[in-house]
Amino acid sequence: MERVAVDLMQRHGYDHVSVQAIVEAAGIGRTTFFRYFGSKPGVIWYAFDDTIEALGTRLGAAPQDTDQLDEVRRAVVASTRSAVLSSGVWLERFELLDTSPDLRSGAYEHWERWKQVIARWLAGRAGGSLEDVAPIAIASACQGVFVAELRNWAHGGDSGETFLERLDRNLATVMTPMKVLLPTMLPHGESLP
Repeated sequence: MERVAVDLMQRHGYDHVSVQAIVEAAGIGRTTFFRYFGSKPGVIWYAFDDTIEALGTRLGAAPQDTDQLDEVRRAVVASTRSAVLSSGVWLERFELLDTSPDLRSGAYEHWERWKQVIARWLAGRAGGSLEDVAPIAIASACQGVFVAELRNWAHGGDSGETFLERLDRNLATVMTPMKVLLPTMLPHGESLP
């Protein structure tokens, strides 16, 4: 059903494929469709939302004594690896998301949830809050790398493994200089002496 829906959307455009067309092509009922995806945008977003959960779970299980940014990098790559390897249409979903105006308009909420998982974990580790600049800046940088690498993957035709290796390498490159932000994270409203 997932493959059928994504294939139809790729062939005809997201906006031109109805739920009815998906259920007819997949040979399922509307109730089954809505139970599985919840909505037409859910065909695209449910796997990303699962990746957000996996990211949070991975960060939540991180040992206390690990380097925070290395742990964020590992968690982003591991949660993405699991999603990419378990779905035959993960990249195709991203391509639809990145090219459909309707899907792009709803992307903010999902990307904010993804960033908040990282920022909340970093703030918690530092005894700060989500209003501190460093956790949000770091989470936003991670998102920038993630989206750039997804676009590179979509346009380059690389394998999923190559994409994951490049994601890991480029997250490390971007996050290494950000390590200087962590010791300066102060509770909201305070400043350095």
